[in-house]
This record gives sequence, structure tokens and C-alpha cells, in this order.
Amino acid sequence: MRRAFIAAVLAAVFMQGCASHYLRYTHKEVKIYLRHRGGKEVQFASSLDGYRLHAARRVGPATWMVSLPSQAEFTYFYLVDGRMYVPPCRFKQSDDFGSLNCVFMPSP
Repeated sequence: MRRAFIAAVLAAVFMQGCASHYLRYTHKEVKIYLRHRGGKEVQFASSLDGYRLHAARRVGPATWMVSLPSQAEFTYFYLVDGRMYVPPCRFKQSDDFGSLNCVFMPSP
């Protein structure tokens, strides 16, 4: 019984981590989604415009989305309720301030 409980908790943590951040591609843009329970305001910053903050659009109860051009590589992070948040992402890069940012690399 205890093993089943631990397995269920680990599966829930794994599934939540995988589902917290994902990308959807169209011909000329990438839509970046963030699921974050409990967040009331989500902002997005990227190297495309010098890390200016942009409000992410709420598209579900705990899901936000931003649309960006998909032809150029860029780094990015979020501010969730005023706190920096770097989601689990495939590629990360250090910035000049000792933090990590996600890296978007366009498909060839």
C-alpha cells in the first residue's frame, strides 16, 4: 500500500512537471504555454526585445500563453506574481546575472 502511494505521488509530480510548460508551432510563430497553479499574474520576457515584460494571455484556469516569431533563437523566462520563474525546458543558458533562462531554438 505504501509503495502504491509513493508511486502515485511520484507520477503526479512527474506529470505536473511535464505539463507545466509546452510549445505549439504554426508556420511563422511559436505559442508558448505555461501552466502554473495559484499564479494570478504572469509576465513573459525574452531576448527578442531586450527582456521587456509582456503580459501573458490567460487561456485557461491555470494556463497562460504568449505568441512569438518562430524563425529566430531567443532566451526567455517568466515572472509569476512578480517572482522570476524559469520552467523546466530542454535547453537552458546562463545569463549575465547568474540565473538560467530557457532557450528557444527554431526548427530547421
